[in-house]
Amino acid sequence: MTKPEQDPSAPFVHPTAVVEDGAKVGKYTKVWFFSHVAPGAMIGENCSLGQNTYVEWNAIVGNACRLGNSVSIYSHVELEDFVFCAPYMVFTHISFPRAAINRHSVFKKTLVKTGTTLGANSTVVPDVTCGVGTFLAAGSTLTKSSKDWSMMVGSPARQVGWVSAFGEKMDLPLSGQGEWRCQHTGDVYVLDGENVTRHPGSHDILKYVPGERLRRMELRD
Repeated sequence: MTKPEQDPSAPFVHPTAVVEDGAKVGKYTKVWFFSHVAPGAMIGENCSLGQNTYVEWNAIVGNACRLGNSVSIYSHVELEDFVFCAPYMVFTHISFPRAAINRHSVFKKTLVKTGTTLGANSTVVPDVTCGVGTFLAAGSTLTKSSKDWSMMVGSPARQVGWVSAFGEKMDLPLSGQGEWRCQHTGDVYVLDGENVTRHPGSHDILKYVPGERLRRMELRD
């Protein structure tokens, strides 16, 4: 693997981390202390893999994702772009595991869509889809697919509101009609029935530009 001192866009791999042959790691990505990327794993650009993370074969991590300490992305889990997995959150890949039974052939796919946040110590069970911009609160357990921009809390998680791409709870009911504008990004969110649609502002913070070093939006007072 090319080193950053040879190519500034090359991924950085800490000396204690292991990226095995056959794994793919994108430009500007950083793989930190004691992490392990298995053969066949695919990791996009501008990602950060915190200490003691693991990405298994047949797992996909999109661009601009951030994995907190001790997060494992198992086989059949796919993260799209700008996904944040807080420290110690967990993906499971078998609904009814038994030590005496090998169920590798019946793994179910878990899809985490763009802009999702999975809080610290939360759990996501297999065969669900996290809708775009889902916010799963710390310690919660997601047992069914979530709607775009939904705020999910509890175990099992239930929807209690809506959260913007910037990370603010929207002043919208769970169902009905309404509109909410983000003062930071200019995004407009439209509630129609039980679903919210986002209309990005002039600068879409969830639009990824391949091949460029990512400049994340900074929070200012």
